[in-house]
Amino acid sequence: MSPSVSDADLSVCDREPIHLLGGIQPRGVLVAFHQDTEAIAVVSANTDALLGVGPDALPGQPLSRVLPRGLLARVEVGAGPVTVEVSGQRCSALLHDSDGLRVLELEPLPDGDAGAEDSALSAVQRLVSPLARAKGPVALLQEAADAVRELIGYDRVMVYRFHADFHGEVVAQSVREGVDSFLGLHFPASDIPAQARALYTRNPVRLIADVDAKVVGLVPPLLPGTQRPLDLSGSALRGVSEVHLEYLRNMGVGASFSVSLLKDGQLWGLMACHHLAPRTVSAARRQACEVLARLLSLQLAAEERGQEAAAQARRASLLNVLVVPDLGERSPARALEAQAPLLLELTGAHGVALVLGASAGPEASPLLLGTTPSAEEVRALVAWLAARELPDDVLSVDRLGDVYPPLASRADVAAGLLAVRLDPSVPHFALWFRPEVARTVAWAGNPHKPVRPEPGHERLRPRASFDVWREETRGASLPWSSQDLEAARALKGALVGVVLRHAEELARLSRELARSNAELDAFGGTVAHDLKEPLRGILQYSSFLQEDFGPALGADGCAQLEALTWLAKRTHGLLDDLFEYSRLGRLELSWEETDHQALVEDVLRTLGSRLEEGRVEVRLPRRLPTVACDAVRIRQVWANLISNAAKYQTAEPRWVEVGFLGPGETRPEAARHAPAPYLFYVTDPGIGIAPQFHEAIFELFRRLHPAQAYGGGTGAGLAIARRLVSLHGGALWVDSAPGKGSTFYFSLGEGPRS
Repeated sequence: MSPSVSDADLSVCDREPIHLLGGIQPRGVLVAFHQDTEAIAVVSANTDALLGVGPDALPGQPLSRVLPRGLLARVEVGAGPVTVEVSGQRCSALLHDSDGLRVLELEPLPDGDAGAEDSALSAVQRLVSPLARAKGPVALLQEAADAVRELIGYDRVMVYRFHADFHGEVVAQSVREGVDSFLGLHFPASDIPAQARALYTRNPVRLIADVDAKVVGLVPPLLPGTQRPLDLSGSALRGVSEVHLEYLRNMGVGASFSVSLLKDGQLWGLMACHHLAPRTVSAARRQACEVLARLLSLQLAAEERGQEAAAQARRASLLNVLVVPDLGERSPARALEAQAPLLLELTGAHGVALVLGASAGPEASPLLLGTTPSAEEVRALVAWLAARELPDDVLSVDRLGDVYPPLASRADVAAGLLAVRLDPSVPHFALWFRPEVARTVAWAGNPHKPVRPEPGHERLRPRASFDVWREETRGASLPWSSQDLEAARALKGALVGVVLRHAEELARLSRELARSNAELDAFGGTVAHDLKEPLRGILQYSSFLQEDFGPALGADGCAQLEALTWLAKRTHGLLDDLFEYSRLGRLELSWEETDHQALVEDVLRTLGSRLEEGRVEVRLPRRLPTVACDAVRIRQVWANLISNAAKYQTAEPRWVEVGFLGPGETRPEAARHAPAPYLFYVTDPGIGIAPQFHEAIFELFRRLHPAQAYGGGTGAGLAIARRLVSLHGGALWVDSAPGKGSTFYFSLGEGPRS
């Protein structure tokens, strides 16, 4: 917003009753009469010169005393100024209604302009024809300014556009050589206060032919029924506020003429015309300029609507691309991640954050695309947004730091925010960010100098300087347009469809998974009953063969028989692990507060002989905490991780460290998806694991080494451990590199929810 004046200053300015000043400009005569009786009620105090009767003698007299019969009928038929003859002088006549009276305004035509009054159509044609040559809004406004200046002969014609905060900017100009240029300058909102803008909307043409002319009063000065001056809002001759006259004199202007530019009934801007000396503009030329302004407004609106339609079509195309592709096994957020450039283009943002997960757990991590604040900052912002009432579930600001101070220092990435709430029941949001756009605004005079009444007086004093005053603005982004807001709302609607499709897909997968689990259960039963029994037979008969026929088989035969026995034992172990893994999905955990120090010590007693044989030292830097879990199942996890850490070592000394990271302690970056209070770990200086295998090792029966290497094993232990940790609502992962050892981290959830 322009930093022009204080609210108090503006309120004084806005209260000035400029439509009730009780006088007109001296370039014409006003006669107000009752419609039914045509009895004169109010006249201007200058009737002598044109009507031949003094003002004091006219109130109460019939209109026919001073005006010829038939004149009124001609004026009422006309849609604009009509040329009439009064007392032998050609005049331009206008008629409007106010305060229950008909108000007739007569402007004598100078001899040089009398013929021009009959060529209003010609003047319109002269104005409109250049507009057909213009290509684009800028050229269109320039052509209009040039055409108006040529018609009315003023020194400077400006096209003045209002911004959202009602300060104005000169966006086009036609100026006589040697006259100051205001092109590109901004004017504070106080220069055209609210009641003036209202009159510009109601009465689009305004002429001040001489800023030094004395105001002509009304007779009587107050209406008997209202005890206030006649309302001159619709008057072409309406007198001028002394504040505005002084403003024009300070600018060096002798005459002023303006035509309103309206868009959809709202004041879009003005064609503001200045002449350094007094100069009138005939009613016909004023009407021609008004016609031009209406055509210009229509063409500008058409241009803007065309641009808006093209932008909407582009956004519709983007939305179609964003939501049409099949999700497959991806979540909505991951599906949209592949379309990051389109998401940014949708609103012209530099960064976007999607928060589509649950309020807690790993899903809460936002999907960040482009240039955005950090994940922690986005989560805090979402919590703040979730606690607010958002009209239509949308918030758009171009100075985010003013309403949300925690991001005031991040204007480089988040000066502007467009947020849309995707679900009223959970904190799901789409957030678009824009960086600050530092810019210099050239003001016509210092906008910080307030407009205040003189000491002891109510009359305002306008600013006296219009020298260029430059101001640098920081901390604000480009403003969000109505089209940006519509695009955000449209994405919200489209995402509802995406989420529904995803829910349907998850439901289908859930049904398939349930069926697969049932089949796996059946398979596990078959394995236990039908396959393990023959394997026991093979092992038994292998043992008999070795005892009874070993010498006869020879060395090669015995070796082959030992290999058969080893394979049978390995297969038996694989079947045991497969059966155990298949049962995990049906486990009901027995949660209880568990002393993990005692749990690990029990595991170490079980593994004692193996650790002693491998000369492996187990280190516990500090006592492990008590954390709720299913003690039996988490004992399996500890046993697997410690035995693996001891197994995959070749260099001396061999050791394993078992420990934890507590609340507030620094954690590895990978732990951002495991927000539990305690993070347990098992680390070793062993052979290490290449990064490309960090996930593969958690697959069932996946081994990175030959089956007999490092003491054998089925390759199911880590898969079972991760499944058990996952059942506890936690996470298990590895940080490792070849030759640098391995650290396995795991966290546990908060237990069953009542």
